[in-house]
Amino acid sequence: MPKLIIVGSGIAGLITALKYSGDVIILEKNKIVANNSKASLWSIIPPLCSNHREDCEKGMRFYEEICEKYGIYCKKTHILRVSSKKIGGKIVDRKEIRGFEPQLNIEEAEFFENGLFVEGDELFSILETEFNIKSNSEVTDILVKDNEIKSLLTSKGEVKGEFYIFATGYLTPKLFSKLGIEVNLFKGHLIITKKTSLNGILIVNDRIAVEGKNLYLNGDSKQNSSMTIDYDEISKTINEIGRVLKIDTTNLEIRVGFRSVSKDREPIVKKIYSNAILITGYRFGFALAPVLAEKAIQMIKYGH
Repeated sequence: MPKLIIVGSGIAGLITALKYSGDVIILEKNKIVANNSKASLWSIIPPLCSNHREDCEKGMRFYEEICEKYGIYCKKTHILRVSSKKIGGKIVDRKEIRGFEPQLNIEEAEFFENGLFVEGDELFSILETEFNIKSNSEVTDILVKDNEIKSLLTSKGEVKGEFYIFATGYLTPKLFSKLGIEVNLFKGHLIITKKTSLNGILIVNDRIAVEGKNLYLNGDSKQNSSMTIDYDEISKTINEIGRVLKIDTTNLEIRVGFRSVSKDREPIVKKIYSNAILITGYRFGFALAPVLAEKAIQMIKYGH
């Protein structure tokens, strides 16, 4: 019997397994590992993390170490933000901007020094080979006795472990609504297109662009649970970023993903049974995954 069962192979589940470094099995509902997390922007932008800025910076350091260890492409870079609502960045003018982002057509922007981008597809491709992941294994029931999980019933049979961590993201309401745990699903899109020589992370009215092997665009977030592509949001993202950066729209790849956000918009790391922890609920899940995973593991180890 494995020591730890992790439900969910998204970024939170994979990072939890990596930090646990013990006997672990990961159960994944879908055929594709980290399917929802692959629709993220894989970036950490501390100025947007509000009261979790320190945790976001801890997350940055963790990803930098992982990138170095596994040879994954990542870059620590500046952030340029164009918006009428300022959030405390250094104001830079067109001449200054042209010095480090010559292709941008911006009169004025806020400048921040510390952002991080990780090439997400590389990250997931490597991490999925590190662990025993059971794909197409949907949890259909949780067998509990005296506040302790005895086993999980899945689409492939019964699974037992000593401890359980649920990194279930947008599937959390389906499994745990009876416990009074509620999260709202916010739908977003990742747009992938050809590179343009963008050096840093660009934010234009909350739409975001960053470049790795490709140019990645993101930023829309609406409470919605439909998997269909919202082409109005795609157009808005391209138009906003396209005002200041030339974008090739001839061959776009579009991915749909969901953020699972708690009612108070704070992350959830909660003991739901005597031997089970739930991790979810934060809108910047990629950024905080290392910190939330560490908290969950400590709760398993020390029983609090």
